[in-house]
Amino acid sequence: MDLSLLKDIRPLIIEDDPDVMNSLFSIFDTVFDIFYTARNGEEGLYRFYKESPDIIITDLQMPFMGGFRMLDRIRMETKIIPIIVTSAHSSKEQFEKADELNVNAYLVKPYDMDTLFEKIYECCYIQTLQKIDLNEFTV
Repeated sequence: MDLSLLKDIRPLIIEDDPDVMNSLFSIFDTVFDIFYTARNGEEGLYRFYKESPDIIITDLQMPFMGGFRMLDRIRMETKIIPIIVTSAHSSKEQFEKADELNVNAYLVKPYDMDTLFEKIYECCYIQTLQKIDLNEFTV
């Protein structure tokens, strides 16, 4: 995949593990012009309101406010922002809850960065294009 296609997307990464966050920060810094980070759901919710990111990439198990609680609050505000969950847990209950919250993708850790970038592209470009009703436009 041509990563230059992603440079204008402004993702919000929410991850409490400092090693994972540092790795993501290093990689995202080379791909995206602008991106935001948060260390827990509470901080993630604050960043969501303050920065208006294009996509949310979040862990689930975090201190102060877990990922699902944060996503519940975000979904009260908007149903359309793309969300990718990254978690070491893959129980049926978690998949069902993610589905209820209209999560676009659920990646089980450890995941491949190419897969994450493909999901970001799909969520921000392909799925968005599919939602556009071309009948609303006239030439």
